[in-house]
Amino acid sequence: MALLFGKNVPRRTRGTRRAIFFSGCSALSAWIVVAAIACGGKAGEEKEAEPAEVPTIVADTAPVGRKTLVDELVVRGPITAVPNEDVKVSALVPGRVNAVTVAEGDSVREGQVIAQLERQPLEDQRRQATAAVDQAKAQVENGRLALQRNQQLFERGIAAGKDVEDAKKDVASAQAALDTANAALSTAARNVERAAVRSPISGQVVKRMVSVGEQVDGTAAQPIAQIANLDRVELAANVPADYLSRVKVGLAATLKSDAYADRTFPGSILAIAPAVDPATNAALARIRVSNPGHALKVGMFAEAHVAVAEHANALVVPPSAIVRDQEGAAAYVLTGDIAQRTAVKVGLEQPDAVEILDGLAEGQTVLTSNVYGLGEKAKVTKPGAEEKSDKPEKGEKPEKP
Repeated sequence: MALLFGKNVPRRTRGTRRAIFFSGCSALSAWIVVAAIACGGKAGEEKEAEPAEVPTIVADTAPVGRKTLVDELVVRGPITAVPNEDVKVSALVPGRVNAVTVAEGDSVREGQVIAQLERQPLEDQRRQATAAVDQAKAQVENGRLALQRNQQLFERGIAAGKDVEDAKKDVASAQAALDTANAALSTAARNVERAAVRSPISGQVVKRMVSVGEQVDGTAAQPIAQIANLDRVELAANVPADYLSRVKVGLAATLKSDAYADRTFPGSILAIAPAVDPATNAALARIRVSNPGHALKVGMFAEAHVAVAEHANALVVPPSAIVRDQEGAAAYVLTGDIAQRTAVKVGLEQPDAVEILDGLAEGQTVLTSNVYGLGEKAKVTKPGAEEKSDKPEKGEKPEKP
């Protein structure tokens, strides 16, 4: 090399050697770069080819089984009395209340007197009407006698025909006055009877609205008491429009109330309103319920469970086995100790079971805990396995710290 770059070497030779040297260096550098890229690419390929780490979890499991599920519609509303069996009783004549014979909770029968108005003014009106009738009868009798005399005189040629006609007119007028007086007497007598306010139905007193000494005007605007028949009642509930195609008149319903936590009341759908309220997108349904012992009270809030459909022998899993995300519903099926994510189609859902329409088979095992946040697979150990592995085996001494 010393000779190659010495002074005795010709200039052209030195330049040629220098070019050869740098050319060799360039080739060497390129080879090193290619080798580095090849090595790096191979390493990257090996890194990408490494399988994703499968997490190990502790989870509970449950078998995929079968169960009969009932699709229930739960509606809520107030208890009301049956139409025409909940009335507000008012006096039919004005007057002062002399007595009220019932109070809240009392049972009454149809026709029973519940209040008594002052009768004396009404008795006076009846006597006046009676006197008017007697006076009208007298006028009618006088008119008939006058007509009879005029007819006799007319036949003898003494009276004129006009006198006979006038007498007939007087008789007709007196008869009309008698009919009016009789009608007034009938009204006065009826008002005397109306002084005793009677219940039009049998039932219980829901509310008493007046007391003794108060003045009533004899109209519906001032009722004396509210009476309802509670042998049977109704639940007024709103049914969502989405359920109207499945809810039919006659479907069985079961009522529950917080007032009777351990008691249910059987009933059925009696009628469904033909219009939907646009504000709530629901239609009013009347659910008739038998009410033995009058346990359900008017105005009490209750809920009704209506069996819309029954899914017999449905494939079910516990609700905790279902995972929902952007990809849809899924469950983790356990095979050996590996749980694999499996897409499922969910049907009817209830608090204790979810119906599976597609994706699972009877007898498979699914995870029921620690299912959120898992990927496609997970390795599963039984609960307590980790604690057991940490304990020393029999005859083995624990390691000293």
